[in-house]
Amino acid sequence: MSRQRPRSARRSWLASSALLAGVLILSVGVAHPAGAITCRQWARLGPDQRLATVDRMIENAVGGSGGRQYQIDRGGIGRCLYWEAENIGYDFDRACSDASTAGMQALDKIFKSYIWSCGNS
Repeated sequence: MSRQRPRSARRSWLASSALLAGVLILSVGVAHPAGAITCRQWARLGPDQRLATVDRMIENAVGGSGGRQYQIDRGGIGRCLYWEAENIGYDFDRACSDASTAGMQALDKIFKSYIWSCGNS
């Protein structure tokens, strides 16, 4: 005999699954080469250009078509990312200064981790 979850538990599970899928879609959309930046490119930017680059990455992540079919709070994720923009830049600086973590996808991984944390807050 199989046990079924209560209806409210199923709804909760479905809602959290939809949120997870939406956040994953947003983070996968960031991996598109047009939005990617390498440490070499990051190092060539001045402070204002770095902040503008982070802002552009945020706009691409929350303003793109990925994730629109899911019921996620794109505005909330965007606000959270903008709130964290300076910290994102600092983390990019740290990653690029450490040769062991300064791979081609280091900055994308950092940015995706911020998307993930903003989607779960």
